Amino acid sequence: MKAGPTIERISNEMSTKTFNLSLPQKLVEALDERAKKDYSSRSDYIRKAVVNQMRAEESLESLLDRTNKKGSKSGIKSEQQVYDIISGK
Repeated sequence: MKAGPTIERISNEMSTKTFNLSLPQKLVEALDERAKKDYSSRSDYIRKAVVNQMRAEESLESLLDRTNKKGSKSGIKSEQQVYDIISGK
């Protein structure tokens, strides 16, 4: 996993940057409905969605790093070997 600032630290930063985002009209309508149900603004809802996505990606990267290390220690050298083990071949 790449070293750098954590998502938690980045998402809690007080300074913000405004930018334009183009979305299809129907997606904006769905976004506004969800934000309203969440009692948040459009910006807050998008911010939460981005943070959640980045957390998920970090978590997956960490999991892959750990499993690759364990696989290497076990002599597994390819994805095909992993598939064979999982499928019982």
